[in-house]
Amino acid sequence: MDWLESMNRVAGYMEEHLTERVSYGAMARMTGCSVYEFSRLFSFMTGMSLSEYIRRRRLSQAVFDLQAGDRVVDVGLKYGYDSPTAFARAFRELHGVSPTEARKPETRLKTYPPISFQFTIQGVSALEFRMERTEAFQIVGLVDKGEPADRDYMDSEPALGPLWRRFMAEYDPRLYNGGGAENLYCPPFWQVAAYSFALDGETAIGAAYKGICPPGMELYTVPAAEWVVFSFPGPTGSPHVPKAYARVLTEWFPQSGYQRDQDTPNLEVYPAGDPLSPEYMWEIWMPVKK
Repeated sequence: MDWLESMNRVAGYMEEHLTERVSYGAMARMTGCSVYEFSRLFSFMTGMSLSEYIRRRRLSQAVFDLQAGDRVVDVGLKYGYDSPTAFARAFRELHGVSPTEARKPETRLKTYPPISFQFTIQGVSALEFRMERTEAFQIVGLVDKGEPADRDYMDSEPALGPLWRRFMAEYDPRLYNGGGAENLYCPPFWQVAAYSFALDGETAIGAAYKGICPPGMELYTVPAAEWVVFSFPGPTGSPHVPKAYARVLTEWFPQSGYQRDQDTPNLEVYPAGDPLSPEYMWEIWMPVKK
């Protein structure tokens, strides 16, 4: 996969659709990633989310339309704002002035040019991995049913933050059970998250099922698969997890001879320990096939 070419195709797609609905699924397919993987890859490579980049580009272009004499209400509708009030609020947040003030010659404004991706030297630091083969197993915990296939993440990108916060508040304490004999977290998967490749696929966060399913929790089946397992030092969270995905997708896969198995979810595994510690080690499990 030529990552430079595919990411620049994505950049071109966004420019072509600044005045239309943007399909996050279409952009992910250009790179061969799931929507979750692509969202993380883009945020690491650019330092901002997809939605924030598109918002800045639209409001940058809106300046030129306003200065050309277009009505505020028309410019707002052109760039996806349902009302002049919503457009004016977003415009002021970015530029510090109202759309009307933007027409004045002395007004200072901002512009965010189209992004482009260029070659950089990578791969200097080691990327640790091992190969694993597992039989099918189940995860017990929170199972999110995903989005309808026809939604395709139009005009919005997937957000894992709310799902993880819900899990940590409502599910984690009951799986951990104080860390004693009734603790449901166990090796090799400990606390594990499974992210489907498909747009309408499920997401599961929990523990490997060992015969106990607490009330209100669900079971999710991970099929038998071959995996490449990458180990990363802590801490976790942003920007560390997006950076890890970027390295896996842009450094390992292109030269490995393996392909991402799109029929199997990828996993994130968080063993016992302090995830904020530099000594902590967590893992990304990518399903692969030759």
